[in-house]
Amino acid sequence: MKLMKHYGEKFKLIKELINKEDPLIVEVGAHYGEDTLRFLETFPNANIHCFEPDDRNIKILNQTVIDERVIIYQLALSNQKGKVRFYKSFTEYETNNVPEKYDFISIDDYQNNLLHNSGSSSIKKGYKNCLSEEYYVQTIRFDDWYSNNKIGSIDFVWIDVQGAEYEVIDGMGAAIQKISYIWMEYGEDEYNGALSRDQTIELLCSKSFSVVKYLSSNGTKGNLMFQNNLINGIC
Repeated sequence: MKLMKHYGEKFKLIKELINKEDPLIVEVGAHYGEDTLRFLETFPNANIHCFEPDDRNIKILNQTVIDERVIIYQLALSNQKGKVRFYKSFTEYETNNVPEKYDFISIDDYQNNLLHNSGSSSIKKGYKNCLSEEYYVQTIRFDDWYSNNKIGSIDFVWIDVQGAEYEVIDGMGAAIQKISYIWMEYGEDEYNGALSRDQTIELLCSKSFSVVKYLSSNGTKGNLMFQNNLINGIC
């Protein structure tokens, strides 16, 4: 498993930014656990809370990440508590080799569990290549989870939720002020209600965050790193 191939520099910069040996990390949309493993390699003393609602992905995640530093929740974070339809993405895959970046998954698991392109699944409608089955997931608000778990300050939140970024941020409520850094995608316009780059920046700026430019994209799609101005002493 070549975890850091193509990702080493990115995680090095994240480590330098957080500047802490034992960060508390929340991963929203953990997929198969590939980024969880990268965080564990980057921060050997980290504690990580992972949210992943897709039962296909959870099966692999629980096989991939067996570590006392990690807690896994089969839940979707949103701005309301309840159950919502979850749109499972899938595209046909007929070769006999798993894609290189997922080489820790057996070809049987990859094919039998219909995993190809499962990372495009979402609680938001709009993506075209989805399975026809109706599947529902449990949703909770971040601020309710935070209050119930009493975990204190959060160093870093990683959000990869395919167009549902607004719902995750909105569900943070006042607990967002306990977070030092947030990394999130933007511009996933295949999904209904997805935020553009400008909309994402406007939303986070309204909550006293600012963009860390050298770790952020400038195109119509990409990723943005935000820092909490209040926690980091930025005026």
